[in-house]
Amino acid sequence: MNDELHRYLEKNFNTIFLSHKTALPIKIQYKTPEQLGNDRIAAAVAAWARFPHSNTLVIQAGTCLVYDFINSHGEYMGGAISPGLSMRFKALHSFTAKLPSVAPDYDTLSECQLTGASTKESIVSGVFNGVIGEINYEIGLYMKKYPDLNIILTGGNMHHLKKSIKNTIFANSNLVLEGLNKILETNANQ
Repeated sequence: MNDELHRYLEKNFNTIFLSHKTALPIKIQYKTPEQLGNDRIAAAVAAWARFPHSNTLVIQAGTCLVYDFINSHGEYMGGAISPGLSMRFKALHSFTAKLPSVAPDYDTLSECQLTGASTKESIVSGVFNGVIGEINYEIGLYMKKYPDLNIILTGGNMHHLKKSIKNTIFANSNLVLEGLNKILETNANQ
């Protein structure tokens, strides 16, 4: 946001600009909080509101796969970031000499064959099953350390992935919005 718009909003409206410095119902333990995306902050706040005093892993499946862990003490600890579905499809075409650009039918993506019988099917299988494998692996690592773990899946590709994840998950397409609302409530009371 440019400075002029920022000043205008502050002057004319009761505003809260979200950042790691905003009053939150959780404590951020991230080493580089100034680099922490506001969507990650909001999702973590919503996870804590939904499962207070619980270990929770939030998985945002969008442009990137973003894993965020909030411990049972309400501390945001960080997580992991890797390429999402569409980024992986684009990378295979962009960084290889001969692989075609593949635009899969996302509505039938979870029905892809394990063994692709064409280059397109092989790419779809590799990308989709790779993402599912990664998600299940990450969940498994957290569950070894935190057996009582709650898992929330959100993001634009949530609907394409949720049926293929082995563990019990809570799918919530409005998690970030819920977190923003909780942050607003927290700051309205201060």
